[in-house]
Amino acid sequence: LTLVALIGPVIVVFTLPGLWLLTVSTLLANLIGYWLGLWPGDDPLISWWAFGAILGSTLTSDIVDWSAGVLGAKRMGGTRGAMFAAFVGGVIGAIAGTMILPLVGTLVGGAVGAGLAATLIHRTAPDQDWKRSAKVGAGASAGWIVAVIVKFVLCTCSAVILLIAAWSEW
Repeated sequence: LTLVALIGPVIVVFTLPGLWLLTVSTLLANLIGYWLGLWPGDDPLISWWAFGAILGSTLTSDIVDWSAGVLGAKRMGGTRGAMFAAFVGGVIGAIAGTMILPLVGTLVGGAVGAGLAATLIHRTAPDQDWKRSAKVGAGASAGWIVAVIVKFVLCTCSAVILLIAAWSEW
C-alpha cells in the first residue's frame, strides 16, 4: 500500500487513474485481509473512515475531471455544443496524445483536444467569430489543466491519509 500511495499522485498527473488505484487497493487490502483472518477482530488494516475519505476524494476528483473543461468553456460564454465538445475533445485528445507521446502527450493532448473541439464547435454557432470562439477554447483548455491540478492535490491528500492509516492505529 505504501508503494501504491507513492505511485498514485505521480500517475494522476498524466491523467491516469491514480485515485482509483488508491481506492481499489485499499478496499482489496481490507477485504482480502478480512477473508484471510489477518486483522484481529473487526479492525481492518485501513479504517473504514479512512477508506471513506479516500473514496470521497476519488468521486470528487471524477466530478471535477468530467466538468472542468465544460465549465471552462461555459465561463467564457460557450454554447452547449461547445461545452459538450470540450468534454469529448478532451477525452479524444488525451487518447491521441498518449499514442503520439506517452504520458506527457496525455496531458497536452487533453488540453489541446478540449480547447480545439470547443473552439470549432462554438464557431459553428450563429454570429460567432474566431476571436470569441478561441476564448471559449482557451477556457476549455484551462479547465482541463485545472482538473489535473485538483486531481493531483486530492490524490496527494488521499495518499497521505492512506500512509497514516496504514502505519498507525488510526
